[in-house]
Amino acid sequence: PLFELVEGEGEREVVRPIFSIADILGAVMGIGKRGIEIKRFKGLGEMNPKELFETTMNPTKRKLLRIELTDAVEAEAMFTRLMGDEVEPRRQFIEDNALNVRHLDV
Repeated sequence: PLFELVEGEGEREVVRPIFSIADILGAVMGIGKRGIEIKRFKGLGEMNPKELFETTMNPTKRKLLRIELTDAVEAEAMFTRLMGDEVEPRRQFIEDNALNVRHLDV
């Protein structure tokens, strides 16, 4: 999930996975506003093993997508530009493409 909704604390804590931003409002309205905390997972490393299994590794719930790489050199260059240590190429890419964004996960 992109988020998890946590209601209550300690032994009374109930965690509900939220799979889209649109689902947040419905989940919050459904249980009211008592003790709610909404978390967003930015990476798998932020999850504990139980959460990772329930949300990502469980064969009955996961969805596998085939990815085919057609140009490894171009893919590596883009990965380095967006995830590398140098800020300037990433900033320039964002500025050059900001108006063309169709899907944005913030």
